[in-house]
Amino acid sequence: MTVVGDRAASAGLVARLLDALEDDCAQCGGSGTTPNEQWLAWHRRAGELIAVAQAARRAHEWRPAQAATPAAPPVAAPERPAAPEPAIVTAVERAIDDHMNARPSEPEKERCAACRGLGRELTPAGRQLAEMLARHGFVRRE
Repeated sequence: MTVVGDRAASAGLVARLLDALEDDCAQCGGSGTTPNEQWLAWHRRAGELIAVAQAARRAHEWRPAQAATPAAPPVAAPERPAAPEPAIVTAVERAIDDHMNARPSEPEKERCAACRGLGRELTPAGRQLAEMLARHGFVRRE
């Protein structure tokens, strides 16, 4: 007759054995997917364009104000409308719009080639077990 404690201990042993046979995939971190290279390049370029647009806009806002003539006393001038943005800002924003319309058509993530989308890979002990099972005809190699 088995005791409940024996079953729990053997279940723990089996869980540790299974953990020793496989681990999270090193390529995808266990997710089973990896980022698509075309999307990575697209995101890098989008970040570059946004940074250039922000820098150009900041440079336009930080422009020194025109110096008043020394003979004229300072007078509170009415609020002037903001000067139009320079052409570089407009050109960069147009490039951003064009870039947004040129998104890759593939999915952003693709199935991991290393683990074939499983998110797990065999440890050295797991490979030894798989080789032994294959030698005896229990599994087939792909």
